Amino acid sequence: MLEVWRMVKASVAGFIADSALSHGAAMAFFAVTSLGPVLLLVVAVAGLVFGHDAARDAIAGQLSGVMGTQSAEVLQTALQSASNQKSGIIATVVGLITLLLTASGVFGEMQSALNTIWRAKPEGSSITRLIRARTASLGLVVALGFLLIVSLAASAAISALSATINQLLPFGSAIVEGVNILISFLLIAVLFAAIYKVLPDRDLQWRDVWFGAFVTSALFTIGKSLIGLYIGSSAVASSFGAASALIVVLLWIYYSSLIFLLGAEFTRAYSVERGSQRGVELS
Repeated sequence: MLEVWRMVKASVAGFIADSALSHGAAMAFFAVTSLGPVLLLVVAVAGLVFGHDAARDAIAGQLSGVMGTQSAEVLQTALQSASNQKSGIIATVVGLITLLLTASGVFGEMQSALNTIWRAKPEGSSITRLIRARTASLGLVVALGFLLIVSLAASAAISALSATINQLLPFGSAIVEGVNILISFLLIAVLFAAIYKVLPDRDLQWRDVWFGAFVTSALFTIGKSLIGLYIGSSAVASSFGAASALIVVLLWIYYSSLIFLLGAEFTRAYSVERGSQRGVELS
């Protein structure tokens, strides 16, 4: 218990010392400007398996459930503008080119924030770092597409079995909902683990990032509901009139970025306390 308390204290102290609020604001800005091409490529990758329309509808459903219908419509408009009503290979090529030019900004800021947390210094020339950052960005977006494929497959399987489960088991609908939440939790944890492992310019082991990724996924699962309640009951967004939907998206991404960075701080604290960085001076 004392060990856990030390990790929590170190996480909060690091969150403050590493200017997480500023990094979160920068990540939110780059995320908003990168949403179109990122969503385009994610849909294109998942669409190769399930079809473009199914992938886009799945993203729309996820966004509506998390951010609300109005804000989800803003992101759908960004996706539609980026795709320009193209699909298949053309969408993949256009999305790839656009991504390399714009969408890597958010991943670059995430990498910068994680390097600050891990006290990591980028190695190699500027060109080498740029190529590596672009490659990592592309890989993570493709991973998002793969996770969407898994999510669609799992949702299809659960939908097919839901009627049978409801007939055979009491509280079947609650069980189905619980399974959906569990799958979402695991997929988010996998994504966080990949980001925490790949982006920092420090040699980390998978055992360093898994525990922190699960903690971050739990914080995110709880936090997204609290963020929604706060934004829904707050007058901050509504005071911006016609731009309120975009402000809601920006606020939601900002608060989510703070959860991501707090999770990264906890991952670092765990690695120093019990992982491969134990006894290593991070400075």
